[in-house]
Amino acid sequence: MGFTSGWGLALGSVLLWGSVAAAQDRNSGITVLVNDSAGVKPSVLRKAEREARQLFDAAGIEIQWVNCAEKDECRHMLGPKEFVLHIVHGGRTRSDFVFGEAFLGEDGRGQYCDIFFDRLQQTQGDVNLALLLGAVSAHELGHLLLGSHSHSGIGIMEPRWRQEDLRNVGMGRLLFTPEQARSMRNRISAAPVRVTMSGNLYWRTGDRFHTFRREGFWAERF
Repeated sequence: MGFTSGWGLALGSVLLWGSVAAAQDRNSGITVLVNDSAGVKPSVLRKAEREARQLFDAAGIEIQWVNCAEKDECRHMLGPKEFVLHIVHGGRTRSDFVFGEAFLGEDGRGQYCDIFFDRLQQTQGDVNLALLLGAVSAHELGHLLLGSHSHSGIGIMEPRWRQEDLRNVGMGRLLFTPEQARSMRNRISAAPVRVTMSGNLYWRTGDRFHTFRREGFWAERF
């Protein structure tokens, strides 16, 4: 996912359908383990989590956040409905406008994503940093729930955001589409499927996934 004022993807109309999603089955839920290696201010992180929660709530999905710097609940093998959101200073990407990336296996499934916090700070413009962090987090988690090639031409899963899109982030108007929401709920409610990954899935607070290898993986980038 990325941002530049030069890209020409128009947002068009955003599908505001929170009242529709609210009527859906509310049994869909995930747990997100947040590993903050960028030293985000606690107030910013809490507000970002609230923003991301609202975006997923509108899609009929409940999120439980576990901040690994505050709790010792992150040292375990991930369950099928658990995901890791790792906030880092920067990433090794071809463009400095890439905000994050989600790591997917050959089957299109994954449980780990990175957010590049320094880049958000550099490009936030008039948008509140916490709201932008929440929206980018929702975007990357969306990749993990939607699978490969999940960018779209409208809404929060657009691959590139321009100034108009950032304004919509600030107003809470950049959402998942109904089709995306349905796909994510189906993925969550489906029978557990083992995610095939190379390396050890255990991890510790403050560490990168030092035993995790990217062979056989590709990154879905913002």
